[in-house]
Amino acid sequence: MSGTPWWRTYFDDRYFEMHDPLFSEERSRREVAGMRELLGLPVGARVLDAPCGWGRHCALLAEAGCDVVGADISVALLRRADTAQGVGGGEVELKGEGVGVGESADFIPTRYAAADIRFLPFANASFDAVLNVFTSLGLFLSDADDIAALREARRVLVPGGALLLESMHRDDVIASYAERDRWSLPDGTEVRVRRRFDPVTGVSRERLRWRRGDETGRKSHTLRLRSATEIDALLRAAGFDDMTYCGDWDGSPFHYQAESLIAVARVTDD
Repeated sequence: MSGTPWWRTYFDDRYFEMHDPLFSEERSRREVAGMRELLGLPVGARVLDAPCGWGRHCALLAEAGCDVVGADISVALLRRADTAQGVGGGEVELKGEGVGVGESADFIPTRYAAADIRFLPFANASFDAVLNVFTSLGLFLSDADDIAALREARRVLVPGGALLLESMHRDDVIASYAERDRWSLPDGTEVRVRRRFDPVTGVSRERLRWRRGDETGRKSHTLRLRSATEIDALLRAAGFDDMTYCGDWDGSPFHYQAESLIAVARVTDD
């Protein structure tokens, strides 16, 4: 009841253990290949992944020769960075709210920062590309917070740079909205979910419970589901005016039944 936003404590070690098995290295490599193609990233491109989670994209982008920084508010996930996917093999050093380095002899080291994406600790025009993936923009619920995060992304981009935003979108989610769901993880953890959607606010509330042997637990989160029209309006409010929309990492056109919305928004002025 303290008013602390749910996302400040949700992304902990248990979150990692429950979600890491859902993302195969094959899937992550396909997504990174799509990012590089859609953004036209050359070797040496400066890339910010924010929020980066446990660095599953950062490590692969670094492997491809990009100069990568990952930023996330979750220190627990940042401590998993690089080593989680078995790519890079480096340790991550976190220096309070500063930047740490994951060392690797194979490619440019990946640096990580503990940071809120609405208040990025980077100078203006620091990056050629910014990534915001896995529906991270919906966590704040308010348009003002999301616009603040998008404006920060625009601020740290060089002229001609681009933001790649990937998100679920309302048309697809609501077409097959599951109020109850369940699945099993490879380690035997049984997961059960209950969801409730408010069509006026566009907010989906989810309660998740799990059991593994005698161990049980629960988590809750709230997510703002936006239509492509609403996402486009947020990008324009943040100062982007050159957007391309895709429905998959292969660059296929976006349509209302696509499972993902992938927007590439470019900075067209100084």
